[in-house]
Amino acid sequence: MAKRKNDSADVTGGSADYSADDITVMEGMEAVRKRPGMYIGTTGLEGVFHLVREIVDNSVDEAMAGFASRIDITVHKDGSVTVVDDGRGIPVDKHKKTGLSALETVMTTLHAGGKFGGKGYQVSGGLHGVGASVVNALSEWTTVEVRRDGKVSTQKYARGKAVGDMDARNPNETDVPGTGTSVHWMPDATIFPEIGYDWEVMSNRFKEMAYLNQGLTIHLHSEWHDSVWPFNDVTYMFDGGVRSFVRSLNRRRGAVHPTVMYAQETIDDVVVEVAMQWNESFIENTLSFANVIRTGDGGSHVTGFRSALTRVLNDFAKKNNLLGTGKDDIKNLSGEDTREGIMCVISVKVKDPQFEGQTKGRLGNPEVKGAVEQVVGRTLVEFLEDNPSDGALIINKSTTAARARAAAKKARDLVIRKNAMDGGSLPGKLADCTEKDPASSEIYIVEGESAGGSAKQGRDRQFQAILPLRGKILNVEKARPERMLAHEEIAALITALGAGLGEDYDEEKLRYHRVIIMTDADVDGAHIRTLLLTFFFRNMPQIIGNGHLYIAQPPLYRASRGRSARWLYSDAELDEWTANRLYGNFTMTSESDSKVELKSTKIGRVLTPMRDYIESLEVARILNIPQSVIDKLVTDPEYASLDFRPERPEAPVETAQGSLFGEAEEPTDSGDDADEAIEAVVEEEAEILPDRTYEIDGYTLTKDIFQNPAVRRLRVIYPVIKDVVEAGTFTVTKADNVVATNVEWQDLPSTLDNNSDRSGVNVQRYKGLGEMNPEQLWETTMDPNERMMLRVTADDVMAADDMFRTLMGDDVEPRRNFIRANALEVKNLDV
Repeated sequence: MAKRKNDSADVTGGSADYSADDITVMEGMEAVRKRPGMYIGTTGLEGVFHLVREIVDNSVDEAMAGFASRIDITVHKDGSVTVVDDGRGIPVDKHKKTGLSALETVMTTLHAGGKFGGKGYQVSGGLHGVGASVVNALSEWTTVEVRRDGKVSTQKYARGKAVGDMDARNPNETDVPGTGTSVHWMPDATIFPEIGYDWEVMSNRFKEMAYLNQGLTIHLHSEWHDSVWPFNDVTYMFDGGVRSFVRSLNRRRGAVHPTVMYAQETIDDVVVEVAMQWNESFIENTLSFANVIRTGDGGSHVTGFRSALTRVLNDFAKKNNLLGTGKDDIKNLSGEDTREGIMCVISVKVKDPQFEGQTKGRLGNPEVKGAVEQVVGRTLVEFLEDNPSDGALIINKSTTAARARAAAKKARDLVIRKNAMDGGSLPGKLADCTEKDPASSEIYIVEGESAGGSAKQGRDRQFQAILPLRGKILNVEKARPERMLAHEEIAALITALGAGLGEDYDEEKLRYHRVIIMTDADVDGAHIRTLLLTFFFRNMPQIIGNGHLYIAQPPLYRASRGRSARWLYSDAELDEWTANRLYGNFTMTSESDSKVELKSTKIGRVLTPMRDYIESLEVARILNIPQSVIDKLVTDPEYASLDFRPERPEAPVETAQGSLFGEAEEPTDSGDDADEAIEAVVEEEAEILPDRTYEIDGYTLTKDIFQNPAVRRLRVIYPVIKDVVEAGTFTVTKADNVVATNVEWQDLPSTLDNNSDRSGVNVQRYKGLGEMNPEQLWETTMDPNERMMLRVTADDVMAADDMFRTLMGDDVEPRRNFIRANALEVKNLDV
């Protein structure tokens, strides 16, 4: 009889023989490769981009020190990245302590850099001295080229270790002129399961960097995105700094007052730069940075800003009797009131910043709070005194927010009292689970009472709760908080989750750590899903940020032949299933010299992209795009990336001065106000300039056509079916019999359908959850072992905010433009 092992030992993996021999000491790069998450947060795609940020941050440090003016970032087709700057170049002389060159020391030694002693850099974003060495450790190979002291020095590395000595030579004509550093690396596929780059994330990050460093030019080029993205090359350079940043962010949000408040001052070695302007939205948008590093979790600089803002606006409002004196008037503005609708950028530069962790999410320096509070307080007082009409508009915005907050509190208290009087704090329609641990519990927000009934019967009562919603909830993008809280379905949802909303949200009180939206696969279901996403994004963003929100994926089809049946979740799965059942004895052979042959499973894999390509071609023809133009857009590398940005005027500042002051007058003020006025005119002129166009075979290609979803999809799909399209005509055989010849590639799907035996095949399209019985709903959508779900994320909060504002906001024009651009893309429209 086998001896039973100790259960606890099995679980913990411990050993009774625990001695000094069991202590592992990892040195240098070995520790980084063993625990990469400690240094870059994750080994997912965010970690891959983190490597890019680390090297670019080093180049930006050179710019902040006043030695670099340009940074070039190139993402190569193989996934490697090159960053080139025109700074001083990493020192290459011998390091006294290590005996190695300073270059090799920086690249192969943790906590080695020029940012500790204060001589190399007064201000920097890289503080821990691990950026370059960590990138080197987590890369399959790295090549560094340094241009300084009249020489070009190169050294290669592999997984954190030097491969050979540093090589120094004289510069030649192919070298980048001047001084600087070039770093080229390939992320290690053994560390990162997937290597990829998000163009929007990269371009937005580097755009931020350019805004935060006036005059710095950042050029991003991506060969990686050549065939899948309409833009793969962009250059950023802004002279207006964070003031231009705020004006750009507020351009489509409806500014409450015309002037952007701007402050820049140095106090006790802390450089503070702040710009702010209120808009018509109901949310706060405060972007904070420390040494150009985005501090998503805020910190002392944000605390100082908020403190000064609340104090100064309250003082100004009371001094000018803007709060009123009646019984029901506002007595004091809260911080939440003053920040509603604000668009603000806070940038500080500190000699010795104290970040929380290597990912630098929060700034901890206590002295920064006082510096920011002092600068913002003094500048805001001056701004309000100089612009009393702007101040009145800001206070009016804040008092409206305060009244809405008071009404929302009354509505929230009423909901709580009503639930208490009903005999319990949870809504009656909620079918709760028995599990009390939130981490093990989940709630399905289900469309309709019918689907709610099926879900209640099919669920696992131990850990799955069901909350059915009747009809469509309120569009919170257009509603004030008090109206939202008075809406019965939203009140039930808030109560069921238990964590509160807005600033009152408490993660500890969240009753379920998986909140799952489950709606029908039709237009109404999509609308309800969008309304729920809008509610969560605006009122409980923490649920999204902490990874608690999911979207269930019910099946689209149930396909059967004989006794064999299968649930299918996409058109691609349906095509593959159909090919395996109906097209197994078909062969399609090209009649050209290319000898393309498709059979069995390969037919199923190519059918969906082929159909999508055919549909996209039809949309392109409706848009009157000639076939010759389509062919060039999808096949010619010359058209892979086109720049539609307007041509800038040759001398915009001079033009602006002429329009501001007249040709015969000289400016009377050379201070910040005049600079701001000039800058505003330049931006307005740039905005009204027409986009570039391109002439192709007599057809004028515009930006709107190039960015049209159908055209983009043609460019994405073409590489997948390139061989089929270029093959031209096909001969189709079934078993040993030729059933069709000279079949054009786009007629292949219909030829297969016309010649296949569909007897006994049944495909049912499921649109409503109520069409499935409880057992089927459990089997396909709710069983944790079988179901598919999408986790909702918002990596780019500003882009998400723009999308919700466009689709769900009051402004009709952006939504009309969006519908016009995407109307031809709609499928399965219920009319």
